[in-house]
Amino acid sequence: MFHEETVLQYTKEKLLANECNKKHFIELLKKALQKANICVQQAVEDADLTIVNTAISVALQYDYVRVVGEDIDLLVLLTALASTHSNVFFFRKCGRGKMSDSYYSTTTFNHKFSNELLFIYAISGCDITSALFGQGKNKFISLFLKHEELLNRGATFLNPPETTEQVTEAGGNVLVALYGGDPATQNLDELWYHSFVKAASKTKFNLARLPPTTDAAELHAMRSYHHGQTWLGNEKDPLKWGRMHTPSSLFPKKSEKDPAQESLLQCISCTCKKGCTNACGCRNAGLHCSLLCKHCIGQSCENPMPVILHNESEEGDAPAPIDMVDEQLECEDIEL
Repeated sequence: MFHEETVLQYTKEKLLANECNKKHFIELLKKALQKANICVQQAVEDADLTIVNTAISVALQYDYVRVVGEDIDLLVLLTALASTHSNVFFFRKCGRGKMSDSYYSTTTFNHKFSNELLFIYAISGCDITSALFGQGKNKFISLFLKHEELLNRGATFLNPPETTEQVTEAGGNVLVALYGGDPATQNLDELWYHSFVKAASKTKFNLARLPPTTDAAELHAMRSYHHGQTWLGNEKDPLKWGRMHTPSSLFPKKSEKDPAQESLLQCISCTCKKGCTNACGCRNAGLHCSLLCKHCIGQSCENPMPVILHNESEEGDAPAPIDMVDEQLECEDIEL
C-alpha cells in the first residue's frame, strides 16, 4: 500500500514488477497529471500505438509535435505511420547510460523497404510479439538488404485480405533465409534437423539458437501479421491469428506439436574424461553414452552403448570388427 507522499525504499523496477502496484501507480499518476490540466489517455493494449496515433491526430493543430520516450520502437511506428507529417518529431530520452538524448524526424528515414518496416518490426520482436533468440532487428535488416526478393514476402503481411496459408508460407520463407537456409529447397523442419546434427558435434551449443519448428513459426507469423494489421487500422480476430483467451487477457497460443521425436530429444551427450560414473549426464538421464559424447564416444566408459553382435555363422565368420560396428551405429544415428 502506498500513496502520493510515500517515499520509495527500493527500486522502481521492483515496485512495478507487482501487477497490483503497477495499476495503483498508474491511477495515482493519472490523477496527478489531470490535476495539472494535462490531458491523459490510458492505453488498453499497445501503449506505443496509442502514443503514435495521438501524435498524428493532433499534428495539424500545432506547428510541431514532439513525442518523448526512451523506446526506439516509438520511432519505428512514427516512421511507418507518420512519414507524411513533417512536423512530427521523436525525442529519445536515453536516461542512464553514455548515450546522449537525440532528436529524429519521421521524414528522415527514406529507406527502400520503408513500406515493409512494420513487418520487420513485428516479426523480429516487439512489445506485443515475441522475439527469436539471437536474431535481432539488425540481422533482419541485413537479410532484406541482401535478399531483396524477400520484400515480396514482407508485402504479404501488409495486405488485409491474406489467408493464414499465405501468411505462414511467407513467414516460413523469411525465417528459412534468416537462419541461412534456401527457401526454394528447404523448409524449417529440414533446416532445424540439419542444424541440430551440426550442433550435436560441438562441445558447446545453445539449443535456443536452433531455427523454430514449422508449427512454432506458423503461429509467430500469424501473430506478426495480426499485429501489423492492427497498426494499419485493420481489425482482425486475434483468436484466428495465433492467440487464445485466458482468464486475464489474450495470450500467445502455444505450439501443439513437439519440437522433434522423443527419441531424438533424448540424444544427449556428456563430456566426461574418466569413466562416465555417477556424475555422468547421460547416466543421470537414464541413457547410455553415445557417439555424440566427446571423450568416450559411447565405448570407453562404464556407461557404454549396448552393441549386439550377431552369432557366428555356420561357416565360422568372426564377429564384426569394432570399426564396422561404428559405421552401423552412425548409419542408425543418421536414420534417427
